[in-house]
Amino acid sequence: MDAHARYVFDAFEKSGSGVSFVVNDVETAPSYMVTYGWSVNFGLPEFILFGDPMMRLDWQRIYRELIVATDTVPAIEDVQRWPIEYRGHPLVSVKVHRSNLAAGWFEEALFHRKRAGLSDEAPLTAHQLFWADRDGKFPWEEAGRHSITHRWLQPPLYEPDVRPGDTRPRKDSLRHRAEVLILCNPGL
Repeated sequence: MDAHARYVFDAFEKSGSGVSFVVNDVETAPSYMVTYGWSVNFGLPEFILFGDPMMRLDWQRIYRELIVATDTVPAIEDVQRWPIEYRGHPLVSVKVHRSNLAAGWFEEALFHRKRAGLSDEAPLTAHQLFWADRDGKFPWEEAGRHSITHRWLQPPLYEPDVRPGDTRPRKDSLRHRAEVLILCNPGL
């Protein structure tokens, strides 16, 4: 990490901004990493990335790289390609639909904003990071081999009213877990 990247990273850490890791049982809901304080301290959207708990080390790396990458982008588009990869596949972020901002996904970010005295006049914005499967398909591309599980593993928060309790695909547990493992290891 060069001196400028180190400075940006240190500024994030010292500001009170951070990241939370929410680990759920793979049978009920995907786990995820979600930022807080980015919108309060830096005027950036919050970010969320779904997957399996085994991805935690990758999530930590992605979080660090995202901090540096957001400093180099003049404006974050509704659909944004990032110079970050997850196991050889590029990450893309998509703007989260406003109905999903208060749906339990961004509780810490909303609490951080409330504590800072920010009103609803300056609403929270967020982006969801996505990775492609082994075939290079994103969850919104229906042609993927495991598209139903891929869509469950990375819920489409760009669509309205997606809730944490939405059910997983109807498959036996072993097949579901196998597809989750395949999708979380696209480069293998």
